Amino acid sequence: MIIFVIALLAVLTFWAFMYLKHPVNTILGIFFMLLLLGATWLTTLNFHDHWGMEKVTKTETKQIYTAGETSSPAGMLLTQQIGKKSGNYVLVFRDTKDAKKATAHYAPDTKHIVNAVKKTATYRYADVTKATVTTKTTRWAWSNDFAKSLFGFTGMAGDLVKQSNQVTIPKDTWVAMTPAQAKAMAASQAAANKDPKKAQALAAQQTAMKTTIQKKVMAYAQAHPGKDLTAYTNTVTAEETAKMIKAMIK
Repeated sequence: MIIFVIALLAVLTFWAFMYLKHPVNTILGIFFMLLLLGATWLTTLNFHDHWGMEKVTKTETKQIYTAGETSSPAGMLLTQQIGKKSGNYVLVFRDTKDAKKATAHYAPDTKHIVNAVKKTATYRYADVTKATVTTKTTRWAWSNDFAKSLFGFTGMAGDLVKQSNQVTIPKDTWVAMTPAQAKAMAASQAAANKDPKKAQALAAQQTAMKTTIQKKVMAYAQAHPGKDLTAYTNTVTAEETAKMIKAMIK
C-alpha cells in the first residue's frame, strides 16, 4: 500500500504546483510534498530499522536421545565445535527414542549464509534426569495492523532475527565427547580384544564397576525395604557407565 500512497502523493504534489493558482498551489504543494517525504521516510525506516515491527520470541523444549548405542546404559552426545573458540557447535543425537541412528544438528547452511550466522548451538551438563534441547527463535512480526497494511507486501514478517539451541544433558548419566574421542575409544576397545593384557585390564574395570553397582543397590534396598529396585538400578548403572567412559576419554 505504501507504494500506492507514495505514487499518489507524488502526483498530487505535481498537480498542486503545476495546475493550481497562487498561493493555493504553494500551500497545497508544500503540504503534499511534506506528506510524500514522510511516506518515503517511513519506508526507509521500515526497510532499515524495521519500523512498524516487533521482535517475537518462541521457546520450544523437547527431549532428545543418545547418539551412542541404545543398549548402553549411559547417554552420549557428540559435539564438534565450529571453528576455534566460537562456542558454537554441531551436535549429534537422536530426535526420537526409536530412531535407527543419530543425526547431526545445527551445521551451518552454506546455501543460506545470512540466516546461518544468526543461529547458534551449544550444550551444557546439568542436574537433570533427561536430555533436552531448548530452541529460542526470534522473528520479526508486525506490531499493528496499520503497519501491516502499509508494508505487508515486503514479506519481512517472519524474517529470522536470531535462534539459539541449548542442549542440556544429565551430568551423571550422559557423556559429551567429540567424534575424535568416540573414534579413539572405539579403537581402544577394539585393541583390547586383540591384546590379552588390555582385555584383562578392561575386564577388571568392568568387574569393579559391577561390584560398585551391586553394593549401591544393596545399600539402597536395605534403606528402602520392599521398594522396586529397577529404576534405581538403571540409574546407578548409567552413572557408573558414564564415569568409566569419561575416564577413558580423558
